[in-house]
Amino acid sequence: MSKRKMYMEIASMLSLVSQIGLMILISILGCTFIGKFLDSKFGTDPVLTIIFLLLGIGGAFMSVYKTLIVYTKRK
Repeated sequence: MSKRKMYMEIASMLSLVSQIGLMILISILGCTFIGKFLDSKFGTDPVLTIIFLLLGIGGAFMSVYKTLIVYTKRK
């Protein structure tokens, strides 16, 4: 394996790891902030935050799963 091909493989793996990390972070934090905002508007203190947090976690895992399925089929 040439050095160039090895470096390209490492760069590909690093981009996949950073993409997965950002997908998890953005979906969980985004949904949590939406839940907090709606809780402050409606006065339902932790209810909507918990619901949107769980939706964010579920959405994060689904997007990671779909991304990894596509990546493994490509290899």
